[in-house]
Amino acid sequence: MILSPDIKIKTKRLTLQPVQDSYIDDILEHFTNDITRYMPFNPKGSRKDIISFVEESKRTLSENTDLVMVVLDSNGDFVGCCGIHNITVESVELGLWLKKNSQGKGLGTEIIASLIEFLENNFTFNYILYPVDEENTASKKIPEKMGFIPAKKYKKHKNHTTDLNIIEYRKYYQCLQAGHKKP
Repeated sequence: MILSPDIKIKTKRLTLQPVQDSYIDDILEHFTNDITRYMPFNPKGSRKDIISFVEESKRTLSENTDLVMVVLDSNGDFVGCCGIHNITVESVELGLWLKKNSQGKGLGTEIIASLIEFLENNFTFNYILYPVDEENTASKKIPEKMGFIPAKKYKKHKNHTTDLNIIEYRKYYQCLQAGHKKP
């Protein structure tokens, strides 16, 4: 599949669409140190950094390697960001973050389920990766509910005082062809 800035994925409560300049302020406001506690990011509250993130997201979309999306509620209000990263025939990686007041409502599971369905219907790959810090109990529940299995553990550098202990969950597929559901 060729990725496009016009892609929209709709769920029961949400719309996912490629990140655009119009969401820079929302991302800047909500992508905080608290939100990224278990992520290998150290936000500095820099508008320039968020602009670079959006530009890089548009570039990787055009190269068909990543689909970074904003998540909007039924009113069109910003909820967070999610992504399909490092798209290859071997694997794809999923990622997600939600603003503080959107957490704990089952939205993460809804988002990841919709991304998996999108991938299964449009791409061929051997497995999906979902890396989670082992201390992030709430986030670990998402892949565990969806049939992912822990495949490996590794450390990921966050900053000069912190390393994350990542559990890489995987969901394996056998000869999955684009447009065909897993048997």
